[in-house]
Amino acid sequence: MTMKNFIIKNLQAVSVLLFLSVSLQSSADLTALSDNALSDEALGQVTGQALFKIEEDTVPNSEGITFTKLTLGLEIAMNVIIDELNVGRYYRQGGNDCMAGQKGRFCANTLATDPFNKWNCLENKCGGIDAYDGNPSPFSASALVYGDLIGLSGTDKFNAALASIGGDHYNQSVPFTNGSIFPSGFERTSDTDIRLRDMTFGRVIENPDGTETLEDFIIQKPFIQFAHEDVTVGSETVRKIAGLRIGFGSSTGVQGQAIDAVSGFVRPVIDVVVDGGGLLGQAEFTFAPYLGGVRTAGYIDVDPTKTLVGPCSGSLFELICGSVSDAPGVAEASPQAQLFPMQNLVLDDSPVVWLSVQSKDVSYPSDIVDVRKDKSDPNSATDEVKFDYETAKAGFWFNLGALNLTKNGSPVLQNISGKTTYTDASLTEFNRISGIQGKTAKPLHPDNYFSAHPNNTKYPQANNYY
Repeated sequence: MTMKNFIIKNLQAVSVLLFLSVSLQSSADLTALSDNALSDEALGQVTGQALFKIEEDTVPNSEGITFTKLTLGLEIAMNVIIDELNVGRYYRQGGNDCMAGQKGRFCANTLATDPFNKWNCLENKCGGIDAYDGNPSPFSASALVYGDLIGLSGTDKFNAALASIGGDHYNQSVPFTNGSIFPSGFERTSDTDIRLRDMTFGRVIENPDGTETLEDFIIQKPFIQFAHEDVTVGSETVRKIAGLRIGFGSSTGVQGQAIDAVSGFVRPVIDVVVDGGGLLGQAEFTFAPYLGGVRTAGYIDVDPTKTLVGPCSGSLFELICGSVSDAPGVAEASPQAQLFPMQNLVLDDSPVVWLSVQSKDVSYPSDIVDVRKDKSDPNSATDEVKFDYETAKAGFWFNLGALNLTKNGSPVLQNISGKTTYTDASLTEFNRISGIQGKTAKPLHPDNYFSAHPNNTKYPQANNYY
């Protein structure tokens, strides 16, 4: 892992890192060292706030794993630049088949004779980035979604829309490797679990008077959680670490990155505008794509319980909306790798960001969090929300989103009657609670570089406003 230009400011723990701040709310006498003064009843009337909390789940889950979690009562305001994050050399036997024919999303790993660490599955079987169904460059920006960004005319958009109806989703598209449009480009990698470049947390705001201001990225309650399992060594039972995850109770701010490969679960909520030019007009829909897997550049999962699709509306309804009415339809209409447009993510008090590493597949426990009904009001009433996660696969695993949310005991997601799509209202609430928004309509890497930094030109100030 290569990290440069790392800045952390304003490290704050309750009362400037006091190890323990205790306020007495009773007359319990703690000065006399008697059994009565230090009884459970007396101590139970004392309240305080500690720097850290330790939670232990001693009941094994279905995988026979128990967990110990250490949470620190910290708030960290930071501005960070990481040139490259490259982690994971976990052994993965190459495969020859894709699960359910999902075009590169997941590899069945069925052929033991395949070379080690081929790009997930064979490219001519599963898509990859070089060829699929005879198309020369599937790793491309959709003309219907990114037409303005790649400079298409109304006629170009119209032709692309007509072609897509016939199944040609690459008409008028532009490869993500085109550096004149997508400055970060794409660098193929095949032997690492996670590779991110130009990672930024926070952004630099250039003021009219020539000064520059840092807008911080805020994290609260960082934690580390250990996964234990009991194994038999000879005649003894030994507890060993099966994995650990590191995350934050809350993340707020703008995060930027160029994604070459990721192993994990990534599911932001995205508002999509499909533009077919002046004759066909625009259509809009909201969906939350499941973009994860193992060593993937990101292909939309066709499972409607994982890729969440809302209703589509607009003048393209009959021609286009019908083809994106459910998860399989959206996946078919967007066969290009979809992680690259995640150049920027806007997080709002999000508890769903964590990184883990494990020697076997591990289902980390759900998190139960009090979420404010109005996140802009620190005194707002709260809902109790349970965050469920995808099983972390062996090796490194990056989680960015929730697999399922339950609010006050009821599911947040609501199906449209008789369909596998979800209501706009429930997707909006899902987005508000999870606090992660993908701005794919403008896949622009935010500017978190001072004017003297070479990346300031690469990622201009205009990218900070979307």
